[in-house]
Amino acid sequence: MFTNLIQTNLTTAYLGKNVEHFPWTESTNDDAWELISEGAADGTLVVTDKQTAGKGRAGRKWGSVPGKSLIASMIIKSEIDSRLSGWFPLLTGVAIVDAFAELGLKVKLKWPNDIIMDNKKMGGILCESRVLGKTLEWIVVGIGLNINEQENELPSGLQATSFFIEKSSSIQRELVLAKIINHLEPLYNELKINNDLYHLIKLWTDHCNHVNMTVKFEIENETRSGEFMGINSYGAAIININGNEKIYTSGDIHLIQP
Repeated sequence: MFTNLIQTNLTTAYLGKNVEHFPWTESTNDDAWELISEGAADGTLVVTDKQTAGKGRAGRKWGSVPGKSLIASMIIKSEIDSRLSGWFPLLTGVAIVDAFAELGLKVKLKWPNDIIMDNKKMGGILCESRVLGKTLEWIVVGIGLNINEQENELPSGLQATSFFIEKSSSIQRELVLAKIINHLEPLYNELKINNDLYHLIKLWTDHCNHVNMTVKFEIENETRSGEFMGINSYGAAIININGNEKIYTSGDIHLIQP
């Protein structure tokens, strides 16, 4: 991955202005935390061409294809209310959807962190945070996207796809990443101002593929079915279960196909 191609396409004030590139690494999120301990600047971006121990939510592993997947982590010194931490994967998802729309591909979001194309997974987001008191001091936003993988390079048995599969053409990962970051910065700035969460809720809801749909919801080894109503002002899921609205800050949603 060529860092100059990322920065050439950036229109941001601070996100992505500093880029740390690793030809290979175990985890860009882990690298980001190490850079924070060494005094990394707000907005520092970590990228790699090969990740050997990628992480997903709930301790799962995230696989990638060297030189074809987009793997990156963004360092953000947020210093906002820690209760707003649930917004980071949601707003990152909005930025990804908007970036792909610019590139001619219409993808959707599945709460809280999946990028979906026709019910096939195209990528995900893993956010890790450090809280000091009631303040969200640092957050690392990890992004993993299938970009130039061919069908035989994706895990068999999984409902997965890539930009290449959907568009029948490859694209520079650097350009995709720059467009995502360009959309991220104003969204994060709006969250910091924190005076129009209704607008952010609407943005995410418009990009979600399961609002007002019946879903299967898994949390703490328990499975329930209910209607996904949307998200609240902290980014938590609102699910109507037997006529009662329940609020969840974590869990796995599975779409029930008609």
